[in-house]
Amino acid sequence: MARKQKTLDVLFNDPLISAALARVNVFVINHYPGGRDVISSLIPNEDFEAQPFYDPLMWLEYVHPDDRDLTRIAWDAVVQGKSDVFEGEYRFLIDGEYRWIANKGTVISRTEDGQPELYIGADRDITEERRLRDLLEEETERLAHLVIKDDFLNIPNRRYLETKQAQFFIADGGTPIAVLVLDIDNFKQLNTHLTHHGGDEVLQALVSKVQACIRPTDTLIRYGGDEFVLILPNAVADCAQATAQRILDGVREIHLPAMSDDMSISVSIGLVHGSPTVTQDFWAYFEEADTQLLLAKKLGKAQIQRKLLG
Repeated sequence: MARKQKTLDVLFNDPLISAALARVNVFVINHYPGGRDVISSLIPNEDFEAQPFYDPLMWLEYVHPDDRDLTRIAWDAVVQGKSDVFEGEYRFLIDGEYRWIANKGTVISRTEDGQPELYIGADRDITEERRLRDLLEEETERLAHLVIKDDFLNIPNRRYLETKQAQFFIADGGTPIAVLVLDIDNFKQLNTHLTHHGGDEVLQALVSKVQACIRPTDTLIRYGGDEFVLILPNAVADCAQATAQRILDGVREIHLPAMSDDMSISVSIGLVHGSPTVTQDFWAYFEEADTQLLLAKKLGKAQIQRKLLG
């Protein structure tokens, strides 16, 4: 009790402390036999009785429903004596609108049965701070998306593959996956004959054709230049082979206005299929698919070379 009274005397009788309290929203809940006092440096004392949300037993009802459960857990820990410190950020109903509040307080003393006797806390309105924080997070997410996306072809890029490949790869020995590496045959010559703009049209037509041949769960990635990686999760071997064949046949059908009658577009494909184990990673599949691609090029291009991994 002596500690409690001494704290109250310092808070409200010391001129320096009182001046400091006038600059922040500090509130004190003082429980005593038969009642309580709620004191604030910002709101006149008589307003507390007229505004029930300042009642320490009811204030949680004015916390936004989406924030209430977590806030209640933190507050219950203080009431039950599991912690002397309360801290949280939540939306609170003030003058008819929800405002973001950052709140931190501590129990100075407790009754003999462990109930908070003197609680001192401070809160501040962080609505604008939260708005700016959300904008920053949105912009950060947007920029991160740009980093992992090929803007020209509107598909993931090499950085995406390097940072996200683990999400496709379930190394449990029972989940199948196919990794395809494909490359446009004679792309440099096509670029020379069609000009750089024509080469861009070839890339766009290829992406469109491949996307028409795959499932929504499959992922086409531009690895660099005219080389692409295609990931087929949960694809059995026959499905992967059929997909590769559809791509091979579909690309042959591409004909652009700038192409002469004797020009054609084709791709070579390296395909690896298996059910990865814990001793394997995505890059083992990728490197083997790339090896199969080189073999397809060596054997005459416009074909699929395939290998099964255990």
